[in-house]
Amino acid sequence: MPTSPIIEKPKQLVVEGYDEVRIFSALLDHLNISDVQIQNIRGVVNLRRRLRTLSGLREFDGVRSLAVVADTNSDRAARRNQIRGSLANAGLPVPSEPLQMESAGELSVAYLIVPHDGQGTMMEDVCLESVRTDPAMECVNNYFECVSQANIPGPRNWSSKARAHAFLASRERPDLRLGEAAESGVWDFDSEAFSPMKDLLGML
Repeated sequence: MPTSPIIEKPKQLVVEGYDEVRIFSALLDHLNISDVQIQNIRGVVNLRRRLRTLSGLREFDGVRSLAVVADTNSDRAARRNQIRGSLANAGLPVPSEPLQMESAGELSVAYLIVPHDGQGTMMEDVCLESVRTDPAMECVNNYFECVSQANIPGPRNWSSKARAHAFLASRERPDLRLGEAAESGVWDFDSEAFSPMKDLLGML
């Protein structure tokens, strides 16, 4: 989100970064939804400040619904508290749990911690789950088994970022980033893995 965000639509979706912008943009196109505007806060550490800025704009009076999406990272409870605290600090309605809508006046607010089911820690886990039955996933698993047996330290995020990169290396364009892959149709938006994200958009 730029220093001075612009509100152009009555439904606002606040996300962490550029990959999330591209994934949700592609998902909105897939669902034929056109009245949701995505705001990029450029890192969840900026959530508290950015929500205050956004809610303080004169045009925010025209917003009817708002949702926040953030990765779980290492502590789901801490992320939940961070989101709820940031919403409260901005004077916005505070849902008690993810995928619940809380309203005050004409404004309704919801949030989602990704992945919603607690399996994994980030958006990469959702994307990988959506292609779990793709034949390339067996190759990805064999690759990481080989690396492990060779006692190669490898990256810290074996089950998410590294696996997503390995899977994308099996595609026609192996250099795609996570969000670019969504735009190119690599991730299966019809998979149950994306259901919580689609539910959130439906709530807006």
